[in-house]
Amino acid sequence: MSVALSSGVTGLESYQKMLDIAGDNLANVGTTAFKSSRITFSQLLSQTIQSASPPTSNIGGTNPQQIGHGVGVAGITPILTQGSLSDTGNPLDLAIEGQGYFTLNDGSTDLYTRAGAFAIDANSRLVDPATGFIVQRIGTTGESDGFQIAGDSTVRIPTNVSMPALATSQIGVAGNLSTTAAFANTQINKMASNISFTSSGSPANSTTRISQLDQYTGSTWANGTMTFSGYKSDGTALGGTPTVDLTMPVTSATTLGDVLTWLNTNEGTSAVSELQTLTPDAVATAGTFTLTYGGETTAAIAFNAPTTGVGSIQEALEALSGVTAGDLTVGGTTLAAAGTTTFTFANTVGDANAISFDLSGLTGPTQGGSTIAETTKGFKVQGVFGSDATAALSNGKLTITDATAGYSKADFKMAWSDTNLTMPAYFEVNTVGGEEVKSVNITVFDTQGGKHVLSGAFVRTGTPNTWDMILTSISGNITDITFDNRRINGVEFFANDGSFKGLNAVIGDTSQFAVNFAHDPSNPQTIDVSMGTAGQFNGLTQFDANSTAVARDQNGYAAGSFSRLAVSNDGIIIGSFTNGIKKDIATLQLALFQNPTALESLGDGYFSPSGNSGGAIATQAQSGGAGSLRGGALEGSNVNTAKEFVSMIQSQNYYQASARTIRIANELLRELTNLIR
Repeated sequence: MSVALSSGVTGLESYQKMLDIAGDNLANVGTTAFKSSRITFSQLLSQTIQSASPPTSNIGGTNPQQIGHGVGVAGITPILTQGSLSDTGNPLDLAIEGQGYFTLNDGSTDLYTRAGAFAIDANSRLVDPATGFIVQRIGTTGESDGFQIAGDSTVRIPTNVSMPALATSQIGVAGNLSTTAAFANTQINKMASNISFTSSGSPANSTTRISQLDQYTGSTWANGTMTFSGYKSDGTALGGTPTVDLTMPVTSATTLGDVLTWLNTNEGTSAVSELQTLTPDAVATAGTFTLTYGGETTAAIAFNAPTTGVGSIQEALEALSGVTAGDLTVGGTTLAAAGTTTFTFANTVGDANAISFDLSGLTGPTQGGSTIAETTKGFKVQGVFGSDATAALSNGKLTITDATAGYSKADFKMAWSDTNLTMPAYFEVNTVGGEEVKSVNITVFDTQGGKHVLSGAFVRTGTPNTWDMILTSISGNITDITFDNRRINGVEFFANDGSFKGLNAVIGDTSQFAVNFAHDPSNPQTIDVSMGTAGQFNGLTQFDANSTAVARDQNGYAAGSFSRLAVSNDGIIIGSFTNGIKKDIATLQLALFQNPTALESLGDGYFSPSGNSGGAIATQAQSGGAGSLRGGALEGSNVNTAKEFVSMIQSQNYYQASARTIRIANELLRELTNLIR
């Protein structure tokens, strides 16, 4: 009887624990990331009444006779199946899909949980707001940007951090440049100053005086000089051939029209005296001579032996000048008769007015290299641009238009002798000269985060498989773009397959633009243009197809402040800033255990390692067997309600059976005691 009573008691104790487990599971059916438990039972120690005996030759063996002493709890084990995930819309709510635990620190030790309802505290740390425990990170993510502190595993969210601007240092271009496409009419290169000259707020015109321009900031007018520089369409420097005056004196009466006159005809304010040279060859009786004026040379003029006793060169000039009303053009130079000892060059190349020369010293056929002097000084007709281009004024902007269509290397600059007059920083190329031009545009950033639209163009040169890229304009306040820094010369392609070859090594250019912005005029910002890998098709190409080249990316951005965050599947916290840039803030630390069922529960959804769980193995999501993270979601309880209801019914039945055992044993004992009555 005593065994039955004690066994019944063990049943009551064990099956009450079964009911307790079911009750705890059902109570936590709504607890974030709760893992239900199950209970298992085992028989307690049995009492042996008779031991087993082995068989003999005469009798068989017997089994042992044992009576059990009840039931006990063999184990209570958590069920670690995945709980369902529910979206919350809060980016700081995190759920683990798969293995792993979040790592948090209570100030002295690390604790572990799967409940990821986190928040940011007043010190910008990521914490569990229910306990204040601090979320831990792994690796060096965010340290280089100053978001995290090296050596400190606390996760900090830079809600009060501003991101400094990053100046654009590289742009990437890609696409095709056509080998055959061409405009119906080859384009004429047209440039315009990047600023409009104004007077009293209105566009200036040709009658506007320089001293009346809004761009003049001096308190009183001071005479100065305007200096011009640049290149002609063929790439030769202005002022080279012919030699022209690139420095213009400016007084209070000088108008923009005078500037145009200087650029187009260069009629100075006073006569210009220049030496002229007649150079006959060494032949005494016959030969040729040339006339040089201002760097321009006539074609060779033939002469024969004198027939009148006068010097043969003079005879040749007289003979030439006596044709058709006394005028004759030789090599671009018009000669006009004006007596036997003086010749007048009327409207010659290089002169606006007639110039007379005294030839009385040329009396012998052997005169060689004779120098003659001007008897009447002239004014140079040859302007800064010569016949190569024309300067004009359009809505306050100075424009330069090439004389002929086609590929052009023209460029132009103006400078003033002091700082009182604002001059154009550069001349925008409104129309790129050439038969095939592909424009590209992209927004770039300066060192202060200012936005600028960089406009460029690829233009096919006269050399096969070769293009130039020119910076046509850039928006914003610019102080300078030097000639060498706005054109990338000699972009070559392999003729056999159209892949990018690189820059022409003979030309020796670099794939860079450089711009001086007004906020930092002494430090030009260099922008490298990435065109692809030589011999490959990952950038520019040259096929017999339409030109499709575009500027596809750049690496700069404006200043910004923290806006919001998100968490990637691999546990990286990504911060978004108001400038559109995203930065990796930190990598969340997950912990794995060799035997996670052996973790000890500390309450509040936290666990600590036990002697049988093994130590925590730090990792990140989707690495080393850890699951993935899902932001804006929480893991629910994995309690199976139906199963727990069944477990409750079972525990009730088991409990009732054990109680009935005790009741029956009690009745039998009562009967036994009744025998003596």
